[in-house]
Amino acid sequence: MRRAVVICGLIRAPAHFADYLEGILRLARPDLRVIYSSWTGELARYPEIAALLARLRADVVEQAAPDLTLPGHILHQAAALERGLSVLDDDVFVLKTRPDICGVQDVHEFLDLTPEAAPLGRLAAPFGHRVHVVGMFGAHPAYINDIVFAGMAGDLRRLCFVPFLFGLKYPRLAPEQWLWATVFAPGNPVLDAYLSVNPGLIFDDAPRNAALRAVLVDSPLFACAVAVMAILVRDCLGYFHPDPQRGAVKASCGGYSLEALLWQRLAVAGLDHHPTALNNTFVSVGVMDAVHDGVYAASPLGTRVGAAVARYGGANGRAAMMRDREMLAAEAMDVGVALSALGVGPAGGKAPWTMVETGGYATGLEAEVNHLRRVVDQLQARIARI
Repeated sequence: MRRAVVICGLIRAPAHFADYLEGILRLARPDLRVIYSSWTGELARYPEIAALLARLRADVVEQAAPDLTLPGHILHQAAALERGLSVLDDDVFVLKTRPDICGVQDVHEFLDLTPEAAPLGRLAAPFGHRVHVVGMFGAHPAYINDIVFAGMAGDLRRLCFVPFLFGLKYPRLAPEQWLWATVFAPGNPVLDAYLSVNPGLIFDDAPRNAALRAVLVDSPLFACAVAVMAILVRDCLGYFHPDPQRGAVKASCGGYSLEALLWQRLAVAGLDHHPTALNNTFVSVGVMDAVHDGVYAASPLGTRVGAAVARYGGANGRAAMMRDREMLAAEAMDVGVALSALGVGPAGGKAPWTMVETGGYATGLEAEVNHLRRVVDQLQARIARI
């Protein structure tokens, strides 16, 4: 099995990146191919990093940075990933990461992973093999970590074709949602309807978060979206980190309602509570197993999700979903009205992107912003270590 590490993006934390590359060198795995994909001129600013990449016999692929900026720089992410994958055959098993957020432990775990053919999907089969991820927000469909993941190169290429229509059609998409919805939303009426009124995360505002949860808990469409993501994860994804307690994590969910699993801070090993967004990240496939299999305490939301898994997770699930399109669209309108009352209104057709100006004052500002972004990222990394 041929393997490769594809590292994408700017070198915001050179010391950290150097440690990472030195860690790969210490592995002494000449069969592990390393590719660094970034923008023209980025590597030239860091000769020490270039020297380490040369010692690794890494491939360095560069291109001009896009002059169009989408939310979260998702176009830049997709372009860098596509360029890195372009030097690989489809059957190479790939670990994708970033220079500023990477760890050698990820490489160790990647080397222990074995590609697993995906079962014939009940709703869609975008991947031939499972793509391994590290976590996702359970209450926000397609909000899957986009920094570290692993899969076959041929499968990961499918994530690189960013649909510009999403920016007009789906409001408040996080870059993670934009990336993963690329493969999951097309041809899926439930996700299409839900993302058309996507509320996004609300930070540092407990009252609005509570109001948003009340809207979602009462929404049949939200229940369908949670169910559909559970089906897609079961069929298409795996978790990157070893999960020997998968069964125990699933069983531990049984004492809590689905609402609690999605939003409350709980003593469940597979949950990571976000302190400002007040949402739970599922960091164990055992939690998603519980959602898919209905291993949670009874509640109105849980009952609706269980019914949706049964309706869309069977042999005729896709046909049932297609029959439900008008109903799903009507439910999306109801959610949109309720969200507007919270100040989370529709996108209104305004494109969420900007062109990068070239030359003069704008160029100076762009350089200053990039510098400040690096400083902020380095400070956040130091705070995390403390």
